[in-house]
Amino acid sequence: MNQIKLLDGAMGTQLLDSGLELPLPIWSADINLTHPNYIEKIHKSYLDAGADILTTNTFRTTPRAYSKNGFSKDNAILRSHKSLDRAVELARKVANRNTIIAGSIAPLEDCYEPNLYPGDECANEEFRELARWLQEAGVNMILFETMGCWFEIKSAILSTNDLKIPRWISLVLKDGNELLDGTDLTKVLYNLLDFEIEMILLNCNPYNTTNEAIELFLENWTKSWGVYPNVGLSMPSKEGIIESKLSVDVFMKHVNSYIDAGASVIGACCGSNPSYIKAMRDLINLKTK
Repeated sequence: MNQIKLLDGAMGTQLLDSGLELPLPIWSADINLTHPNYIEKIHKSYLDAGADILTTNTFRTTPRAYSKNGFSKDNAILRSHKSLDRAVELARKVANRNTIIAGSIAPLEDCYEPNLYPGDECANEEFRELARWLQEAGVNMILFETMGCWFEIKSAILSTNDLKIPRWISLVLKDGNELLDGTDLTKVLYNLLDFEIEMILLNCNPYNTTNEAIELFLENWTKSWGVYPNVGLSMPSKEGIIESKLSVDVFMKHVNSYIDAGASVIGACCGSNPSYIKAMRDLINLKTK
């Protein structure tokens, strides 16, 4: 069995559990600057649990999000860039020499509303800027995550082709057969085979949707793939809240099936915590002895 890389778990819901307020639209972005010790502590908890990959807290460190939060255009650029750089610094501060730092980039608007995609012209410029900032800050690869709009996925990839940094794309789904915007998943996988990306993943989908989609992966995707579902029985709220969680033991049963199906990367999304990551590390170690 090939070596399996273990992603970390949720950041936003861990911050909420710590009692911090995460107002939309910047969500957890400004915590990098106002409460950096919380970010560092969460990164360390995942590293101690066995994570191979730490994801930067940059899901909303964008000029667009800060502008929507009332900042002027210039101040939004300055504040978002400062927060992004700090997020990478915090992840690197905790990392050991083997840790992979994944620079997170999310959909430019709400990740659960693909209809808000701002169009190719805006997206091409903004995705390239964010990816360049992350590359300059020292991440090991770019992780476009919770991507549910086909047009936005193409923009994210094509606008960053010349940056020469590994890129992963993680998809959020409407059901086991379609992206959140309704695009046929088989079509998406077929088209992505021609793009220069290292890995396709599924994230923030509940286990039942993930399980269905993996069947299509096995039939239509010939490169590496991975999964990091949320740990709930359904999709989280826009604020990342999970009402009903799977227990660690039940979640591990699904993770075991993902490993057996050939996943190269596993992890957990909304609602997860270090106990889920530790259990996955134990499972990987058991299965790869």
